[in-house]
Amino acid sequence: MISWFKGVLLGFILVLPGMSGGTVFVIFGIYEDLVRDLVRLRLKPYFTLFGGMLIGIYISGSLFSLFFQTYRDETVIFLLGCLLASIRAVLKGYYDIKISRFVFFLAGVALGFLLGADPIGGTVSIEEVGLTYLFVGGALASATMVLPGLPGSSVLIAMGIYDTVLFYLSELIWTRLIVFGAGSLAGMVLLVKLLEKIFNMYRGLISYFFAGLILGSSRALIPNDFSLLMPILFIIGFTAVWVWSGKS
Repeated sequence: MISWFKGVLLGFILVLPGMSGGTVFVIFGIYEDLVRDLVRLRLKPYFTLFGGMLIGIYISGSLFSLFFQTYRDETVIFLLGCLLASIRAVLKGYYDIKISRFVFFLAGVALGFLLGADPIGGTVSIEEVGLTYLFVGGALASATMVLPGLPGSSVLIAMGIYDTVLFYLSELIWTRLIVFGAGSLAGMVLLVKLLEKIFNMYRGLISYFFAGLILGSSRALIPNDFSLLMPILFIIGFTAVWVWSGKS
């Protein structure tokens, strides 16, 4: 039951841009065991955890999809605060700026700006995302999600399919969800160890690139209209992730 509850909590967290699943695994004290077991395909001990994750992702994803359709601007400004605050966790321990890191940061900003051209929000047409692109998005999001400090959902925002996946969740479009889920499983099993090695070798450069990617892709979360409620929602989202990202 405890493992299931942790999974539900993790599922809720993963949907929020800027929230790192890897950080949650570290806090739960299962990060090293999880990575080792994923590589060895020892998934049975985590069935309860993953089952809870699916429930949490579905509930949280359905709620945000509804919010996007009904309160698009209020939702994106809240998520914008979450996303920008996550830069703290991404750059944690690497605050000294070097030329190489700055170059990677600018490259991330440029790529994120280009990929985040389409604003997020509202119901989208399911034909807009190809199956291959959806599969790759699931693989990259899940693999980066496992690494502490890197928010996997930010990858979906940068790729322009964050609200698309939420729409698939809320409408239970199984064909698309199966493709995305297959990509997510492949990313966790096949890519996580490789990315962990690369991340550990070039953590500073990758952290700055990811920070730039987050900053550049945030253009997709700009509201169309502003109200007095907007700054409050932005602060709530920013504070929640800022405090969470300070956990070790």
